[in-house]
Amino acid sequence: MELILQICCICLVITLASSASVSPHVDPELTPAPTPYPTHPMDDPEWAPPVGPRQELDKQYWIRTGQRLLDEQLSKNQLNLNVAKNVVIFIGDGMSIATQTATRMYMGGEELTLSFEQFPYVGLAKTYCINYQVSDSSCTAAAILTGVKNNYGTIAVSGHVPLMNCERSLVEENRLTSILRYAQLDGRSTGIVTTTRITHATPAVAYAVAGARYWEDDGDTPDGCTDIAAQLVHGEIGQNLTVALGGGSRHFYPAGANTVHGSTGRRQDGRFLVDEWLRNVEARGESGMFVHDSLGLSQVEVSKVDRLFGLFSANHMSYRLENAVQEPTLKEMTAKALEILSKNDRGYVLIVEGGRIDHAHHDNLARLALDETVELHRAVQHVATATDEQDDTLIVVTADHSHTLTMGGYPVRGNNILATGDFSRLDRMPFFTLSYANGMSYFEHFSPTGGRRNPQWMDSQRPDFVFPGTVPYEDETHGGDDVGVFARGPHAHLFSGLYEQHLIGHVLLYAACLGPPEGTNTGRLSEAFTAKHIMSIQDV
Repeated sequence: MELILQICCICLVITLASSASVSPHVDPELTPAPTPYPTHPMDDPEWAPPVGPRQELDKQYWIRTGQRLLDEQLSKNQLNLNVAKNVVIFIGDGMSIATQTATRMYMGGEELTLSFEQFPYVGLAKTYCINYQVSDSSCTAAAILTGVKNNYGTIAVSGHVPLMNCERSLVEENRLTSILRYAQLDGRSTGIVTTTRITHATPAVAYAVAGARYWEDDGDTPDGCTDIAAQLVHGEIGQNLTVALGGGSRHFYPAGANTVHGSTGRRQDGRFLVDEWLRNVEARGESGMFVHDSLGLSQVEVSKVDRLFGLFSANHMSYRLENAVQEPTLKEMTAKALEILSKNDRGYVLIVEGGRIDHAHHDNLARLALDETVELHRAVQHVATATDEQDDTLIVVTADHSHTLTMGGYPVRGNNILATGDFSRLDRMPFFTLSYANGMSYFEHFSPTGGRRNPQWMDSQRPDFVFPGTVPYEDETHGGDDVGVFARGPHAHLFSGLYEQHLIGHVLLYAACLGPPEGTNTGRLSEAFTAKHIMSIQDV
């Protein structure tokens, strides 16, 4: 036994010695002055612990602020049981809890709060699909907007429809109904705003039904099924939308035809769907307007427009930091949509997606993801300021799914969230506070011969800087953790707690007194609640 222990000790010493001799690859031109033994700052005998904000050192600061926060919490404990005449649903695509936390620091400090984080009611939603632990945007959007979970990659169809199955998606029993349809049947206005292609997964669930999220135009859609873009123009929900704003003009124009955004269309059927939309609106005796840039949107006279259609890029809209001045911001699109929808005295339902948070994460572009979260924060802030929380408007802000972004190490208070924040004693190099579990950025941060590349001289403040992914993967993946749900307004208290994601869809319908006429809690409301809804309609 003693001999075995001696052999194990010898092996351990050899292993440690060999691993200590491995030095990470560093580009020669980036190598600083020779430092044979870089160490953690705490290993310096002269090291002094960091000092936080001076006002926070006194215990009275925390007692005062704690009492103030307690007063705020107590004031929230008043249920609003009004009917939600208006509903605004914000979806931060891929906006994980870690994304929110990092965004606060990106905005300027750990103590800051995003606009929707000030809402009185907060919950957590489970995001799995029927057939996947980690979900995509289409199955999670179905849970939120229809109240039914389904399979990965499918658009507003039940779990009986496998991905890419056209035939089963046509079976009426398998087709789901979004909150927008119920709102339209109730005479309310409806709108969609997104920074992605408007035919992309999340917005598509609101107005289309398809066996696959990939069927955005007829070129990718099997015979017998209708593509998503065509459903926006001619579908039961799509043709009745009051406002539709986003990107993706390429799916509305024929191949070879100019989309006015510097590229050509992709449709194989030769149809100009934008022209068809304009003719449809005119045939109904309504005033419709199509806009394709920020100037056109800003010049829309709300009083003269019944329906508004805007496509602002051929593909997804640009990141805000790309400074595409010809494209409106998410806040600008949301503000214009709100103006038009508010003309209807019966109310409205508006869906707003901050979609490019997700795309930035997929490319390990953490700064862009945080900046797009700021854009969502601004859009929510505008709607919260422009609507009445106590009376008739329910606002819900959530994410469809998470991402693999993490915050780690022990950075000091106030450290730049985009910078390195700690030091590894094992490979004797600093490391970034933000990193991803996987992605193509692996190749930028790990040497082919093994070990990390030294981040000391990397410019991580650039918008196009990719933060490290620890597993090589062709496209950083979604995360499977729960996402936050933030609510204010009528029946917002029902969004508290931890629950299945599809509960969101049911609470939205219940709060707005919408849904099927019978057989559900939404359709068979309490007598008092139904009476209140009737009174609210009579008032308008």
